[in-house]
Amino acid sequence: MEMISQAQSFLYLSTFYIDWDEYGRECLDKLLIAQRRGVATYLVIDSFGQWLAGTIMSASQRAKLRQQLDELRRAGGTVVMYAPENAIDRKVGCGQHIKIQLSEQGDAIFGSSNITASSFEAWNEFSVALRGPIVRLLMRNFFDLLGSTICEHENQVNEGAACSDNIAMDYWSYDPNRDPSRWGALGRRETNPLTEMLAEKIRQAEHTVQLTSFYYKPTRLLAEAISEAATRGVRIEVYHSHASVLDSRLPWLAAATNYPMLSQQGVRIHENLHGEHSKIVLIDDRWVAFGSYNLEDAADNRFAEAMLVTRDNSLLQTARKIFHGLACDPDNHIVSAEEVNQWPISQRVAIRLFRPIKQWF
Repeated sequence: MEMISQAQSFLYLSTFYIDWDEYGRECLDKLLIAQRRGVATYLVIDSFGQWLAGTIMSASQRAKLRQQLDELRRAGGTVVMYAPENAIDRKVGCGQHIKIQLSEQGDAIFGSSNITASSFEAWNEFSVALRGPIVRLLMRNFFDLLGSTICEHENQVNEGAACSDNIAMDYWSYDPNRDPSRWGALGRRETNPLTEMLAEKIRQAEHTVQLTSFYYKPTRLLAEAISEAATRGVRIEVYHSHASVLDSRLPWLAAATNYPMLSQQGVRIHENLHGEHSKIVLIDDRWVAFGSYNLEDAADNRFAEAMLVTRDNSLLQTARKIFHGLACDPDNHIVSAEEVNQWPISQRVAIRLFRPIKQWF
């Protein structure tokens, strides 16, 4: 909110969805105020993500949210509801999942949070503040989501004086919806380089792989890499959300289809009772990736995603502290092999029936 209030020239913000709660209302109010004082505001919201969020809003709340977005447009702001060009992609819930915020001041915020009380009051999240040349990469990625090759205001970014604590990082971003396949997500021809990069790093793991995801239901390439690493004796720790976090139990069912195999391989599964929405992968305490990519099929072939990766020791220390805190958190329930073996017949049957369609939830 401080960044929006202090913006003088432009403000860019992309999110999966905005909730009509105190956080969403304050954000949209401040964007409207900024636009009216002459700040060029650009807001990108995912159409599918907003539809999902709308299913738990009242009709009145959805109407008020639309009215506020229309008011921002009338004031001259750019509001884009991201939707893939391919009709099949739109039908099966493809979209954009990258969360970026930046202004001409030269600072950017990048991470996992959406504009909702769930992100700021309930779920675990992880975002970083950035400054320097990487902000221009984020700007270009933002305009790529708009379908534009022209990055407005790029020359207006204030990079400021060189920082003494520069951190070497790589920025990985990919939008599978740009694949020209006639059948969209049903017939993707291109392999997601983000997925390939994560799978390769996991296959190179020697000692530990620790990861967080909203729900752990990885695409085949990542599942195979995790399985191979676990078979070699690499210690695997998965932190994701408990079944009670969402109104729908379906995402947890999709994740639970992996539990029997994971428990047999000795993978430690932790379910957070108030929600794990961060996306962090820490390998051998020497390499870390974080951003918007959940370990799920949707991140691989339906959503535009982005991750930052680094071997910088300061960020590695931060990641180590996060995983240490998660391991000690009483809200993280460990799913044991005994618990999986004692599942009632009805749950076993539901999970077995769900397995062929899990990639869509």
